[in-house]
Amino acid sequence: MFRKLVSNLAFSPALVGQLGFYARRLRKEETTRRTGLIFIALALVVQSFAVFTPPESANAANADNIIYSGVRDKADLLAIYDRGSDSAGRNDIKQIYAQFGISRADIANGYIGSYNTGDFGGQIKSVGRSDAGVSYRYPVKVADSPTTVFTGGFTDTYGKSWPMPALIGKRAIDGAWFAITLNCGNPVYVVPPPPVKQPSAACTSLNVISLNRNSVRLQAKASVNDGASISGYTYVIKDAKGVVVLNQRANDAKTDSSIDYTLQRDGAYTAQVTASTSLGEKTGDACTQSLTISPEPRCPVNSALVESSPECKPCPSDSKLWYKDKKCIATFTLTKTVRNLTQSLGDANNTQARPGDQLQYTLRVKNTGKDAGDYVMTDTVADVLEYATVTNIGDGKIVTEGPATPAVAVWPSFKVKVGETVEKVIIVKIKDTIPAMAVNLSNPQSYNCKITNTFGNTLNVGVECPPEKVVEQAITELPHTGASENMLFSAIVIAVAVYFYARSRQTSTEIRLIRRDLNAGTI
Repeated sequence: MFRKLVSNLAFSPALVGQLGFYARRLRKEETTRRTGLIFIALALVVQSFAVFTPPESANAANADNIIYSGVRDKADLLAIYDRGSDSAGRNDIKQIYAQFGISRADIANGYIGSYNTGDFGGQIKSVGRSDAGVSYRYPVKVADSPTTVFTGGFTDTYGKSWPMPALIGKRAIDGAWFAITLNCGNPVYVVPPPPVKQPSAACTSLNVISLNRNSVRLQAKASVNDGASISGYTYVIKDAKGVVVLNQRANDAKTDSSIDYTLQRDGAYTAQVTASTSLGEKTGDACTQSLTISPEPRCPVNSALVESSPECKPCPSDSKLWYKDKKCIATFTLTKTVRNLTQSLGDANNTQARPGDQLQYTLRVKNTGKDAGDYVMTDTVADVLEYATVTNIGDGKIVTEGPATPAVAVWPSFKVKVGETVEKVIIVKIKDTIPAMAVNLSNPQSYNCKITNTFGNTLNVGVECPPEKVVEQAITELPHTGASENMLFSAIVIAVAVYFYARSRQTSTEIRLIRRDLNAGTI
């Protein structure tokens, strides 16, 4: 059109008006293209945030975290380690790491990287604060701390292994590989750390040998290891009233010692030996013995007592055992079943629950031991409450002490007789709207469209999750397009925009020159 107008100007000067209209349209088009170029530049700035700032999960914190909400990098981890507590106020982090052979120097020497939960032939084990409602984790008591943690191999909801960002290093104690997962601060290992050798000492035994009716020989033994030493033994004999009738020290530096002593009166006595060691005074139940100088018949269930002693009582269910014998105790067996009341399923384990369904969990405690005992029934229901609400718990209650503590169902203490079974019932209702919360970043068992609960045995009840959860199970992560791909795409878009902008400027310049020549009368 532009060429046609210019070629016909000599024949029809009236076309100048159309040429002016065409010039105005070009200016508007130039303005539009400039505006488009500005918006493209702004879009590229926004896109750079997606490239250089990785997304974070909205459900990153979990009661299983060693460090609540995890850490960002090595500096953040060292700061929390030196401070001795995390954002939830838990001050046992140093002790937990030390339990698994990880020192501050090991952390400082590590590097930020990632591991895969399927690495090392699937032998990697993780440490967390809860049993995660599964039976494959076992408890570990943390030394110098009241904390008990749980450790075990990884499992995966979808049968895949997971990449985990972590601080990775080697333990100085044995050179073995370890990692600390950034998302949760949980230590990860393949080879358990060797026990740290420390000096130890103990009084191991005290034997009372009868020499005649009222003379005895007290033979004591102690043990020392890794540099500890023994300086002597102190023997004490008390009568039934607690009066000391013998207090004698033997300066024996060996691991065994003995003295002979003659008791002047008949009766029941208690003999105790204390070993003096470089680690302090050591005694204990094994170094305490009862003896009697009396013709009176002995207690048939405990020869250390006389028959008339009030402590001479048999075990309620075994007349051959003393009632305080270690074998005369209550032993509890735990089982659990689940019913779907709405669908009339007597056994709802490994079935699918629908929104609004009512599930009845029955917890049973059976005393299979030899004595009655008190039992406090507790059940971790954190996984149940993700998809359901408790509608009936009888005389129990749900206890939650904080964001880092999983919900637990607790019932008052009750006594269970030998052979008796006590049942407790929890009735829950599946939520009418199933949450579409993403699977927890540090605990794949959380919000995984399955209710898992363990009380003796493990039960699994599936739930009908919304469609977006199906997509989440099929596609666990977005495609990995790094900075190079995004920059290449941006360069192409900029080149196209600059080309059209330059072409528009060129056309505008040509029109301006023609108008100038027309006004000057040269065309």
